[in-house]
Amino acid sequence: MTSITGFVNRLGKATIRQALQGTTAEARANAVQKLGRDLRDVKMSEAERAFATKLMNRICTDVSALVRRALSVTLKNSPNLPRRIARALIEDIDSIAVPILASSPVLTEQDLATVLRSGAADKIRAIAQRKTISLHISHAIVSYGDGAATARLAANDGALISVETAEMIAELHADDDLIRDAALSRHDMPPSVVAKLIEHSAEKIGANLKTFPGLSDSRALQISRDTRERAQSYVIGEAWPEDRLRDYARALDKSGKLTPRLILRCAGRGDLRFTVMGLSILAGQTVAKTRLMVFASSGLGLKALALRARFTTSQIDLLVACVEVYLSVERENRALTHAKFQITVAERLVSMDLDLPEDISTDLLDILDGHAGLRRVA
Repeated sequence: MTSITGFVNRLGKATIRQALQGTTAEARANAVQKLGRDLRDVKMSEAERAFATKLMNRICTDVSALVRRALSVTLKNSPNLPRRIARALIEDIDSIAVPILASSPVLTEQDLATVLRSGAADKIRAIAQRKTISLHISHAIVSYGDGAATARLAANDGALISVETAEMIAELHADDDLIRDAALSRHDMPPSVVAKLIEHSAEKIGANLKTFPGLSDSRALQISRDTRERAQSYVIGEAWPEDRLRDYARALDKSGKLTPRLILRCAGRGDLRFTVMGLSILAGQTVAKTRLMVFASSGLGLKALALRARFTTSQIDLLVACVEVYLSVERENRALTHAKFQITVAERLVSMDLDLPEDISTDLLDILDGHAGLRRVA
């Protein structure tokens, strides 16, 4: 018995005959599914692979889309699918091409780029879902795809996105809430783009509020500012490395949005890492020196630092109180989650007998209100 005869017997002569000559599309599709399941993981000799390739090539010419789709779906993840067959399938109609484009490991970047340049919307969206996507292909998806494709790409942690591509996403799709939220949630989104997306959202909110009946322009501006600051502080990841924090703070400073108010909001949430970074930039000194001054036991260094960073007297008092509460909670060495820690800092600040202006007291209440959702999940 030759190796091919044994291979055919393992696949089943009746199944092969049904896949190629079945009287109905449903019968052929069922047989193709069985063949696909048997072929997708099996180890084959060179002769067996040649036979399997001829068999799959015949199936690709079936007049029924149902049969061709059965081959596409069952072999979409298989390394045993010949690249030539995969290329034929991705040139087929969307229902047949999409499974291969989204999953097949045998396709090359050249194959994907050819499809992207075609501008076929559903096929581009499928590529945006691939487990891994290179910088080059990500850029092409944004260039040739629609908003849905870009949203899938932004939400795909396996996709590499360059600074250039991220900036393109911000320029083309800043008004798309789905894309913006997905982009902001990425750990590798450039800090300058994060700052730009948040600023655009705040401007959009302000413009919409100005058209709201009975709402003054000044009130609309205040709501927009508070929303922007809240987003700017909450977007900071707990595990952000120092260089990412620095780049984000610099991007905010460049646009004039790194303000004492924002730093106070972060300090009130217990985020002393960004507080130190922001103060170092506003005061024009190194992070190491700033850190020493912030955590000095007397508090005099922090006051001098805040004054250099253009904090008002009331803002300085609040900043000192934030740091004192932070250090007191830290000394207690309580096993708190990050969210619960921030809640504790904010609640203690509100309970302290501080003679603060109304706008700063309102900020503290706003911080607590922002943690209402965190309290439920902490």
